Amino acid sequence: ADWSLLPKDILELIAGRFKTCFEIVHLRSVCSSWWYALPPKISLGSLGKRSLLPIFNDNPRFDGDEHCILKKIPVFLLRFETPFGNDYLLAGMTEKKSGKQRLLSPLENTYRYKYGVTLNTLSSQIIPLGHLYKVQFYAITTRRYRTRRECYSIRVAFLPMESEDGRDFAVVAGVLGDLMMYRSCDKKWTLIQGRFQAYRDIVSFKGKFYVVDMSGQGHVFVIEPSFKVTEISPVTQSHETFDERLVVSGDELLLVQRFTPPGKYGDEHMHTWFRLFRLEEEGQRRWVRVNDLEDQVVFLGNEWNVCYSSKELSGMKRNCIVFIEPKIVFERSCVFDLGTRKTSKAVTECRGYMGAFGENQESLASCGIMMMPNPKVGTYDTSIESE
Repeated sequence: ADWSLLPKDILELIAGRFKTCFEIVHLRSVCSSWWYALPPKISLGSLGKRSLLPIFNDNPRFDGDEHCILKKIPVFLLRFETPFGNDYLLAGMTEKKSGKQRLLSPLENTYRYKYGVTLNTLSSQIIPLGHLYKVQFYAITTRRYRTRRECYSIRVAFLPMESEDGRDFAVVAGVLGDLMMYRSCDKKWTLIQGRFQAYRDIVSFKGKFYVVDMSGQGHVFVIEPSFKVTEISPVTQSHETFDERLVVSGDELLLVQRFTPPGKYGDEHMHTWFRLFRLEEEGQRRWVRVNDLEDQVVFLGNEWNVCYSSKELSGMKRNCIVFIEPKIVFERSCVFDLGTRKTSKAVTECRGYMGAFGENQESLASCGIMMMPNPKVGTYDTSIESE
């Protein structure tokens, strides 16, 4: 049988069973007839969704807008071969209405590849890691005596809720200093009342939202979809943390605290150290100290964190935390070893980390994973479509 003659409706049914946008790209690349039968927009369902939500409240700063946009961004780990062994690229994918797809670094929250590039996904192993949710909205902002309408894109926590059709959900977002929740059953945003005014990190975990505030003392609040707010006994210490994050690791929730001693100018990151705690849910919730992650490795980004098995990532060290130091221009990825309690540069420690943060563009290009076009004729869209 001539597979190129398959009816369009059957091809669309096949495409509807795929879980990643890359699979649809591969399907369209089988032959020219399949390429034209399946337009790029068909990948919208697997790549992610955009939902219109009502604007947050009647704040004059939102004047003129009735909606904000909830974005669902899939995140993938691409594993590929290099002359020196395996390397990795951690990537989030978004898609424009035209069908063009863009590559972003979920850990740094940037579209790292400034000009149009092409990814050779056929030579990579693609591992889905879940989704990143963001809300985009416009607000009137005054800076340096100038007032203008600016676009904001903030990470939010998304929580599916039980319903007959399985479509109900709740979202918690920090909006211009307020913590607010949207429930699809109510179709409106509600201000969350609590003893917190700002937060450092927020996640959804086992039917609830968890928020760590800006105190630096391990204050974590539990927010239920019913708007009930409770507090977990804080983790106390003699001095404040530099940063605190919440990381979901399978069926466990981790609290990661970063400490940077004062007085170290220029190389503070090399003296950074971390403490980890695991949430114990039996009885009254409390944090239990974790001294060994075993085979796990934690990646801390600017707005997105992930815990993954080092066994699945050859070349990566176990029992460590990988983080980005924003004050450094080059080689910003650092590794803290929980065993030795020492911090080192990721690029000198072992292979694999640079790809995860998307900084080794030369390595990606030399291995045929990525083709970099001429910047003078490039675009700001990242196309992953094959020829």
